[in-house]
Amino acid sequence: MQRRKFIKNTLLASGGALGLGACEDKTAINRDRKFEGTVAIIGAGAAGLYAGYLLEENKTNYTIFEASDQIGGRVRSLKGLVDFEVELGAEEIHGKNSEWYKWAKDSGAGFVSDNATDYYQIGNLLRTESQLSGDVEFRAAQTAIQQATNYSGADVNLVQYMDNLRLAARVRHVVEAQVANEYGAAPNRLSVRGITEEDQAWSAGSDNYAVSNRALQTILRDKCSAVLPKVKLNTPIKRIDYAANARVSIEDAQGLRQSFDKVLITVPLTILQNSEIQFSPALPDAKLNALKRIGMGAGMKVILAFSRRFWAADTGCIISSGAIPKYWVSSLGRSSQAFVLTGFVMGSKAEALSGLPTATAIQTVVRDLDAMYGAGVASGALVNARIMDWTKEPFIKGAYSYPLVGGGGLATRQDLAAPVQRKLYFAGEATHYGGHSGTVHGAMESSQRAVEELLREIE
Repeated sequence: MQRRKFIKNTLLASGGALGLGACEDKTAINRDRKFEGTVAIIGAGAAGLYAGYLLEENKTNYTIFEASDQIGGRVRSLKGLVDFEVELGAEEIHGKNSEWYKWAKDSGAGFVSDNATDYYQIGNLLRTESQLSGDVEFRAAQTAIQQATNYSGADVNLVQYMDNLRLAARVRHVVEAQVANEYGAAPNRLSVRGITEEDQAWSAGSDNYAVSNRALQTILRDKCSAVLPKVKLNTPIKRIDYAANARVSIEDAQGLRQSFDKVLITVPLTILQNSEIQFSPALPDAKLNALKRIGMGAGMKVILAFSRRFWAADTGCIISSGAIPKYWVSSLGRSSQAFVLTGFVMGSKAEALSGLPTATAIQTVVRDLDAMYGAGVASGALVNARIMDWTKEPFIKGAYSYPLVGGGGLATRQDLAAPVQRKLYFAGEATHYGGHSGTVHGAMESSQRAVEELLREIE
């Protein structure tokens, strides 16, 4: 999923990010330390695949168990709708300072130029930031967005934060779209102190890169070609027994048991929160408490293909006051023949759309576009549509993690990431305690940390 489109502004406003991410996740793997035992990796998303990639380099015997029928997790694309693959999950690469960016660049990826213009719906009008420069209430909203990641007061949610600033109702959706929606949360659930802590720890860089000539899932697949033969698809793990003085036993949905020396768990946060994997003995209290103190909510993408472009040629994204907080022009820099808008919606608005029949949800979104661009403009040009509802994906059940009010911030993520009895190790974007949660590169960095822990704890 997309994350922090506004990070360029917030980093400039706060003077740059601190280097906590480097402290946590960028330790080099000890190539001289070999593990002669066996490792099970649970999940073949970005975290699981990268863990396999690192263990492959280390010549470790490992197997990856993936519950679904494909690799990539929340990195997924849609083929056949138009003349390019549309991203259904992760949309952009955030910053140059990550292995994920290096993988994309090494693969020959082309990047979409980041010089497009954002348009804002204020009332019934669409305007650019420069056109709204004289709008005092809009400027107050932009200031609130910048200050949301440099906040030092008592912990509040985003609604309370806007209340305290007395922001006008006509511009609150701008803040919600660029802060809560980007963090994958409803505005009444997102911790403002939490996002300050995470953004001040950010170390990946301030630019965002959309790939123009290939899908992100393809980059994962190509870079992990040596790993893929060791992935077992359609194999959800339901139980993990890690009793003392014994190897770790894992049991899949068919009741098949296998034993390993160590297990690296990379499943989405919701899978652990919902106890869809049973642990014996139970996980430590600190880890169980951490699971309750990090949020992960609903998330959807609505892909709309049109017969013509009715938006301004320089449009990069559209901030809306309707059912979809933000639209991207996904065809920009990717196709000259297709005209695609992707609606990106998270939190309570995603819950509302998710509860509608698919056709009704699409009609709702297109009706909003007609209200912005003129009666019948969008609906008359619509040729195809798809919805990717991550909440309904049985092995994911949500978008990505976010900080809850009173959740304890990065220290809670560190509790979630902690190894257990030198047998269980935890990775995935929710376990990243260096500011890169909710991102693909954060998921990969968490696996680097977990693999280093695993190799360091060899008996």
